[in-house]
Amino acid sequence: MSVRPRLYLNHDIDFDWLRAVEFGRVTEDQPEDRWRPLSATFAYLLDEPEGRVVGFVVEEFPTFDEDDDEVAAIWDPDGPRFDAPLLGLTDATAGEVVLGARSHFAGRDSINRSIFGMATEVEGEDAVERWRHCLEAGDGMAHFALGYTLFELGHHTEAYRHLRHYTELAPMGAWNWCWYGRAAEAIGEVEEARAAYRRAVELEALEDGDETDAAQRLTALGGE
Repeated sequence: MSVRPRLYLNHDIDFDWLRAVEFGRVTEDQPEDRWRPLSATFAYLLDEPEGRVVGFVVEEFPTFDEDDDEVAAIWDPDGPRFDAPLLGLTDATAGEVVLGARSHFAGRDSINRSIFGMATEVEGEDAVERWRHCLEAGDGMAHFALGYTLFELGHHTEAYRHLRHYTELAPMGAWNWCWYGRAAEAIGEVEEARAAYRRAVELEALEDGDETDAAQRLTALGGE
């Protein structure tokens, strides 16, 4: 019997989304085959292709109609079930979590997004402190920003840990791999850096892939 995901709830009023995923995961830069969409605004996230459901995302959350026939499956008692400790819900459907989150957040950001916004407004050690707070609030996305901020301050070993981990959480982001490569290179892990830069270049080649400087850095290392 599969273990019910214990959801971490992430709500942003500027982007109008709700992210409800198993603690420690992120929804950004995921392979396409890990998504099971029900509509243009709702999708389940899987831990692997055809694998276990580990959460879901809701776009346009303020206007999302949880009673629309297109997303009727979110109420299916035999469908994916979740625990949402923040909401006091156990063995709940996605629909129940959506309703609970709507009532709980009531048009405001989750605390991690508030901290995230504050972190983007400062630089240097002040930014490091706020990114740490964001990470401590449970937001796995903060690994990336904390990592490159530490890197820019010369704390390469610590930066490396966060940036390497983020490529495991969000494997489809070209910049994620490029920054990981930079950190690996800085601490002398040259082969690891080459592999990371190569992956960044591969991801850039995909449709809508972000353009990085990974190719130039790879060439400088004699990798290609």
